[in-house]
Amino acid sequence: GVWRQTRALLFKNCLIKCRTKKSSVQEVLFPLFFLFWLILMSMMHPHRRYEEVANTDLGPLDTSVLVNFVIGYTPPTAVAREIMKKVAFDNFEDGTHT
Repeated sequence: GVWRQTRALLFKNCLIKCRTKKSSVQEVLFPLFFLFWLILMSMMHPHRRYEEVANTDLGPLDTSVLVNFVIGYTPPTAVAREIMKKVAFDNFEDGTHT
């Protein structure tokens, strides 16, 4: 049945691995080499920590420089749509937005 076929397939794969030792060693050593390389690279370039920036009021938006300005956002969720409506109605006279 299924167990005999699985056992025969595993035995066949084992024979292939034993006959092709070079490629079998490569299958094991190349991923280990790349893992070592990634760890080494991450140790050479440590993560940067940035200082926290306090919340500040930037004042009103100057709409004269935003004549052909397009605001893009993702993902298109209900929350994002509400934020974009607020931005449009607060900063543009006619309230239009794309």
